[in-house]
Amino acid sequence: MERIEGSVQVKVMPGMKARINPEEIEGKKNKGKEFVIASEPRNLCGTIIVALDNLDGSRFSPAYDLSMLEITDASV
Repeated sequence: MERIEGSVQVKVMPGMKARINPEEIEGKKNKGKEFVIASEPRNLCGTIIVALDNLDGSRFSPAYDLSMLEITDASV
């Protein structure tokens, strides 16, 4: 079977699950950890950010750079 590579773009919405890109330093520190996107994307000084919660509902970050995230579950 032929391998197909590419990417899919989705509209990020609260409730989606994401992980930090494992290539990033934060991704290595949080390897395998999933987070819940807790806010609509917004612009902060030219960077698109979202709030991230841990799966238990506690806040991980009030403003995390969206470009450093990989969406793992887009079903909301």
